[in-house]
Amino acid sequence: MLFSILILSLLIFNISFAQESLTFAVLSYGDTVKEYKRYSVLSKYLSSKLNKKVDMVIVENVDRVFELFERKEARLAVGCSVVYFELKRKFNVEAVAVMKINGKAVENGVLVVKKDSPIKSIEDVKGKKITLGSPICMSNCVMPLYMLSQAGITQEDVINIWSSGTDKGAILAVLAGIADVAGIKEESLKAYQDQLRVIAKSPSFPRHIIMVSKTLDKKLYEDIEKALFSIDQETLKNMEIDGFEKPNPNMFQVIKNYRKILDLFPVLK
Repeated sequence: MLFSILILSLLIFNISFAQESLTFAVLSYGDTVKEYKRYSVLSKYLSSKLNKKVDMVIVENVDRVFELFERKEARLAVGCSVVYFELKRKFNVEAVAVMKINGKAVENGVLVVKKDSPIKSIEDVKGKKITLGSPICMSNCVMPLYMLSQAGITQEDVINIWSSGTDKGAILAVLAGIADVAGIKEESLKAYQDQLRVIAKSPSFPRHIIMVSKTLDKKLYEDIEKALFSIDQETLKNMEIDGFEKPNPNMFQVIKNYRKILDLFPVLK
């Protein structure tokens, strides 16, 4: 009898603990070691400030992020602008902060080719093979497609266009001659500057957006915001970031019609 009561107590404790915890979904940009270090620090900090355990989970597939929110398993996330718009549209999520790194809260997408490529400008991309670093994210999918569309290039104007899944995969496809052009985020270019050349650079847009479900208790939602904007310098140093900025609606102007851009390249859907 005593044993049964003990087991029941443990079950009740575990259920209660699970209800009290928050799952923080981190959409991976490909550097899981760095992401684990950064967001485990943030999760630990939020846990201490909210008096509630925050469990971080690194997700490599954007559909998995949507699934976690659909099941109400995640209420907190970090990801790109497209993920934010989709979560906002489907699951009543709001952007509460934008991470600032190396003095910037925004990033850019670029189209790159091999150094010795005959492709000199974006107009030369017609009739070529293009690969992207992601099938959905802003910097390495939507913005490269945006630049192509602004140049009057659609899916019918290229031999093939596909996602390599990661920026590294897209870069290696170009270096191996499998693709002629890669659409990647600008920061991914750093390690390959002696091998690649930029032919187009996108307008700036927000990166690393912290998103919170508005289905959370109002006080908890506000406490998360307060914690982010009162974060201490030691935690920021351990995260290797400068801090957080409040989202400005103007940040999202250039990308608000991203779904129309994706419609021009239906092969990626």
